[in-house]
Amino acid sequence: MTRYHEQLHIHALNDLTNRAKSGLLVYLCTWFILSFNYKFNIHHPDFFIFNSCILVAIMLSRFSHYVVFVKQRYSNVQFMHQWLVASILLSGIHWGGMAAWVFHNPELDYLRHIMLIITPAFALGAACTLSISTEIRMLYPTLMLAPLITILINQGDTEGVTFAMLTSICLMYIFSASKASHNDYWAAITNHLVAEERAELMEKLSTTDTLTQLNNRMFFDTEYTKEWKRCSRINCPLSILMLDLDFFKELNDTYGHLFGDECLRKVANVIKNEVARPTDCVSRYGGEEFIVLLPNTNQKGTSKIANKMLLAVSSLQLECDGVKVSLTCSIGGASAIPDFKKARANLIKQADTALYYAKNQGRNRYTYFQDTLE
Repeated sequence: MTRYHEQLHIHALNDLTNRAKSGLLVYLCTWFILSFNYKFNIHHPDFFIFNSCILVAIMLSRFSHYVVFVKQRYSNVQFMHQWLVASILLSGIHWGGMAAWVFHNPELDYLRHIMLIITPAFALGAACTLSISTEIRMLYPTLMLAPLITILINQGDTEGVTFAMLTSICLMYIFSASKASHNDYWAAITNHLVAEERAELMEKLSTTDTLTQLNNRMFFDTEYTKEWKRCSRINCPLSILMLDLDFFKELNDTYGHLFGDECLRKVANVIKNEVARPTDCVSRYGGEEFIVLLPNTNQKGTSKIANKMLLAVSSLQLECDGVKVSLTCSIGGASAIPDFKKARANLIKQADTALYYAKNQGRNRYTYFQDTLE
């Protein structure tokens, strides 16, 4: 559950960061278009410098956030989220305060209608685009429009009250629209992650032996094909071990299939523990037979692993109804440097031949294929 929760928040932070990239550029462009067209820098230099500095500071904060996010995408998720939300809300506070100042200052009267159009549009666009975050969805339009509504009401005239009422209705609409967007987003990514997890589970189930929890034969065949091609490209050895439990049919007939299944699970566990590399593959091949794929492993390494498996199986402490039961296995091994021109099935046949030879030689032993030719 914790991992699932973290995945959701990482996904949301990634989407929120990408969606927020264009927002600040829009504010900067709008501000400088208004500033230079209406010559703020000449007629109202203090107003121009003050607001330009704030916008540049917010831009630098957002840019810094994006750089850190790209470099450390999956670390400090909560901190990165809080940083981004704070900078976005700060831009909302700034624009809302600036819009209120335009209505408060008679010298900026010519900007009032422009601000009445731009400010609600910004509030609606940002609230819906960034509705991933509940804080932004609720606080951003409030911080942007509340100062404007307050100034309009304080004017006391019919126009001011009318604009205040219309802006308040706009704010309510923004809350409603952004809530729908918020719910749709979280439902979509939740369903997406659930579908991915189910697909991953189904894939695992389709390639896992249900009794031993080892890889099944289908998984082995896929891995064997892949490793045969890889080892052929880099000209390195590929080895196979075939392991079969000795007298397992008699054990099943004597102690029952439930005990036999328990033996298979324990054997699977101990032989799996003897291979450590991620590329090594232990699979149940069928019945009481197991197969081990050992890429980049020569005869010496293969024999070492096989002998450790022999010891691990024979050392198992097995007991059925108070009776101690001994269990051994026979192992056949073979190695080759894969070649695209050769049939990869031959290596499995060689390991199987070596296994057959080990059983004929008395069982509870390991035989390498080349040794059967001497």
